[in-house]
Amino acid sequence: MPDTTTPQARSRLLFDLGELQYDFGSHHPLQPSRLVALMDLMQKSGLWQAEDEQTQFSGRLATIEELSLIHTPEYISAVQMLSEAVNPAASAEEQQERARLASQYGFGDGDTPPLPGMHRVSAQITGGTLVALSAVMGLPEGGTFQSEEERPLHVFHPAGGLHHAWAERASGFCVYNDASVAIAHVLQACEAKVLYIDFDAHHGDGVQRSFYDDPRVMTISIHETGRYLFPGTGDALEMGKGSGKGYSVNLPLEPFTEDDSYIEAVNSLLSPLITSFAPDVIISQHGCDTHRWDPLTHLSLTTRGIMAQIKATHQLAHEYCQGRWVALGGGGYDLYRVVPRAWSMVWAEMSEQPLPEMLPEEWIARWRPAWEAIEKEEAMAQQIMGKEVLNEFFPTAFLDQPSDFPPQPRRWSISSTNRHTVALLRHLLLSSQLRQAFPAPRSRSPMAGLFDLLHMNRTSSPSRMKTFETERGLILMRDFCPPSLVERLRADDGLRAFARLPEREHQLLLGISKSPDCALSLAHTSEGVIVGEVTIAPADEWWDGIESVYEVAVEVSSAWRDQGIAHRLLEFALELDALEDMILFAMGLSWHWDMEGLGISSYRYRELISHLFATQGFAEYSTTEPNVSMEPANVFLARIGKRVDQRVVNQFMNRLLVAPNMMRM
Repeated sequence: MPDTTTPQARSRLLFDLGELQYDFGSHHPLQPSRLVALMDLMQKSGLWQAEDEQTQFSGRLATIEELSLIHTPEYISAVQMLSEAVNPAASAEEQQERARLASQYGFGDGDTPPLPGMHRVSAQITGGTLVALSAVMGLPEGGTFQSEEERPLHVFHPAGGLHHAWAERASGFCVYNDASVAIAHVLQACEAKVLYIDFDAHHGDGVQRSFYDDPRVMTISIHETGRYLFPGTGDALEMGKGSGKGYSVNLPLEPFTEDDSYIEAVNSLLSPLITSFAPDVIISQHGCDTHRWDPLTHLSLTTRGIMAQIKATHQLAHEYCQGRWVALGGGGYDLYRVVPRAWSMVWAEMSEQPLPEMLPEEWIARWRPAWEAIEKEEAMAQQIMGKEVLNEFFPTAFLDQPSDFPPQPRRWSISSTNRHTVALLRHLLLSSQLRQAFPAPRSRSPMAGLFDLLHMNRTSSPSRMKTFETERGLILMRDFCPPSLVERLRADDGLRAFARLPEREHQLLLGISKSPDCALSLAHTSEGVIVGEVTIAPADEWWDGIESVYEVAVEVSSAWRDQGIAHRLLEFALELDALEDMILFAMGLSWHWDMEGLGISSYRYRELISHLFATQGFAEYSTTEPNVSMEPANVFLARIGKRVDQRVVNQFMNRLLVAPNMMRM
């Protein structure tokens, strides 16, 4: 028996044979046989054994009360009624009523046809995800364990991930939304923040709808653009509403996106978003219909791209959530070549087992004939979707071989469009500090030489220092702070305006200090406690093509307000004469998460910030820049250096009022 402290022992796989009853018929794209092939592959490859109680996990049916956390009573009642087998002797009125219910609640379009017993099997799948998420959160519904070491940190529920179901209707092969119900239960049971990441090729619209106005849940959906694919939603500008604005994140990727572009996008977004949100748990949906062989989508990933998302999620769970992670299945319609391999990869990563190189010959002998029986149908479906049908073969290895997947002819333009979409999201959703701490890939350093420019005398110390007295004691100010200094300091408990937690704010500052593109000035006590910071960094892609434009951001600990620190530190950071060769701007006041604790309105806060920057020569400008034009409480402040070339000034002024084409970036 494995030791209970091993990673595998704290990882559980939840699967019940009853879940195979989620079956819409032999001609439907969603086939339960994919789960049978998955379980068979994991057992034959030695990744999971049914008799190993240390890695098994059991679910249960979700109750009506639990389903009602998301779904309306009328919808649940309709699902129960449509779950009953059709009565051949039913009257015309009864048949009409059944047809009406099917049409009203999303079962009449053919995608999600009513099936006998669908309430029970859908409640079972939903209950499984609810139990899984409750277990990793330590809630009673997750079961009892002899010790904390036996409580699972990771649970994989491959039958889950039915992310399209709405509160009041079925949609996209989904009856009950298991992820939404599980998340809603956690929110009801404890004060937790939940991060939902959806990797399915189809937008996770149902989960997004469930929490569109709730700041306790961040939904991140990385999917194929809805311009050509169901459900047609998931635009980058769907960012939430009310207090939930900024907590719904959508990355719509171009059709035929390949691994490199996909991995770059995932890496550019996930870490800074999670840093700002500070979740307690991650629940991820790993629909593998992103694979190039999938017959229902246009994306072109291989197992390399899929493995990258899995590893990234695992790492983030341990880095930010003390390991708490629930993974779900979802879409995937290449039933035998892709789904079993992709979801075996999820379990191998989750349980920290090495992935075998080759597929077991016994498994291939069983499932290759099943694929061959539908090979022509799959190839035809890919052609209908506009995909090039490659040399069709059944894989013999877990990982795809690059030589089997020639590059797409529009690779450069597809990657360029995806990069622009990522830039837009970073611009709209990330504060300046987060963008600086997690920089996007750059072909060159826009701040190359800034260190020398701001310190014209190379014989002097590369970092200046000043001190001043406050009512609470002496404050030291340093500019161009090196990582070695930041590492010796710690963030004050009230320093959390950009990352919500002081320790993560400190990590942001450390990351900024390591960047050759950023200038970091700090105010700290003689005991080494950081109480304020100012950063200067190159403007993001919205200002692309304009030279010498830099963004300034300032933060002071909420516990050290009214001590004059913001004014002194900003003045200190901006007093170098070389800054007269630059255009400096500040904006995006809504990024200050601690604004709520001030007890003032966002407009009053805007006045305070405007006054602070006005003391350093900044003026307010009208602009169509998205952060400002989309949020009336935000303000755009700029200071144009005395020696900035007039041509650059004209470019800058024109860009301020450029036609707001949101996808220009």
